[in-house]
Amino acid sequence: MDNTNKSEPAIGGKAVVVIAVLVSIASALAICWTLSKGADVDPADYPRSRYAHDDAGGVWFLRPGDGYQRVEGADADSFEPLPANASGPIEYSGLARDRDHLYAMGQRMPGVAPDGVHYLESRYYVAGDQAYYGATLLEGADADRLRVFQNAPRYPNEYAHDDRRLYFQGRWIQGADIASLAKVPREAPTPAERGYLKDRHRVYYRDRVVVGANADSFALVAVPGLIVDRSHHAFYGHDGRHYFLRDQALPERVAGTEQALPPGGLELLLADRDLGWHFLFYQGRQLFYHQPFTNELEPLCRRDSGAPLEQLGRGLYRDDRHLYYAWTALDHRKGRYASGLRGWYTGLEVVPGVHPDEWRLIGERRLHMPGKTLTGNLYQADERRFLNPAEGYVAGLWGVNGDGQLQRLDRENECLAYTRNPDWNYVPARARAILILLAIVLTVIGGIRWLLRRKATGTKGGHQ
Repeated sequence: MDNTNKSEPAIGGKAVVVIAVLVSIASALAICWTLSKGADVDPADYPRSRYAHDDAGGVWFLRPGDGYQRVEGADADSFEPLPANASGPIEYSGLARDRDHLYAMGQRMPGVAPDGVHYLESRYYVAGDQAYYGATLLEGADADRLRVFQNAPRYPNEYAHDDRRLYFQGRWIQGADIASLAKVPREAPTPAERGYLKDRHRVYYRDRVVVGANADSFALVAVPGLIVDRSHHAFYGHDGRHYFLRDQALPERVAGTEQALPPGGLELLLADRDLGWHFLFYQGRQLFYHQPFTNELEPLCRRDSGAPLEQLGRGLYRDDRHLYYAWTALDHRKGRYASGLRGWYTGLEVVPGVHPDEWRLIGERRLHMPGKTLTGNLYQADERRFLNPAEGYVAGLWGVNGDGQLQRLDRENECLAYTRNPDWNYVPARARAILILLAIVLTVIGGIRWLLRRKATGTKGGHQ
């Protein structure tokens, strides 16, 4: 007698599952290949611009981060980019034209005659009685009176104004006093100056007001070394009482504590990207570091002296008891499954066993270390020698051994600041892609198995 509770095997079930897996993998690889394949263009065909064309007559515009995007409707035979001001800090305008249309940043500009454009600079231009920034119409602007403010001679100037309105990258800043517009002073040339401007009442950062800043005394803080442009965390200002990061004042209270910081009492110690990723401050015995992503002041450590700190060299300081030097390091994670930049360190170290009164300058020297030669001031304390690099290389002070070679000083890591990279992920991009692919495959397999079970159940019912 047949056992009607036993389901009949589906013929070819295993083969179907294997085929489904292979089809899923092939489909995923085809999609990835299609998405990663860029347009076949030759940027050299349109020099000094972001426009290019392919062999099929298509015109393309390069958008940073997005790759080449097709310029819809452009006529390749008559297409030509419009040149920028040759003496300006950038080499392209973002504008182009063909026989019938004008294009801005890869977009067609309806109603704008291709031959009636007067380019200013930094993507600002005038067409007839209208003014534009890139593809953006400047509402209410007087095209005849529009001009770009020269606030950053070494960098693109991105503020423009007529007699009534001020714009930053095409965005209107309401309430600006046009007659008193002026550059913000800076201690040294910096890319930050392109984002700042002031009038007699206010300081502006990009299209925002720097709330609480004194326009008369506001100046940009010099930041030697590398600048991480993604976060703009190096763009600091000071008005004599408060420090500012971009358009935000640094807090007057230490994070996680009830400790208040009276205005004007905070002293800047370190602002050098070659020697520290963080800005370091002090007030009396207490040292602090600034977290740029959260705009918080964190306690760093305490000194055993309340005497003022004196800067002796780049990243080198003293008080009445100790010598200090700053250093920086990258927290790189290297491993089989996860690699990348995990965060940044900034440290402040006491030079052990050296009293500042014993510290004396020998003179400028050029010394070697593995793979590097550093120039700086050579110092001596008792029988020990040290080099303070002039160019600020990773650490503000290096030991010198008996052979005249540089060596790293021991560190206690008692004064250590750390910021985690917000872009760091413990699962790298390749691993995430594999996990997504596996999830798709498992979903397909689950669906096929469910269909096979339904088919087997139907076959069983038909035999009863």
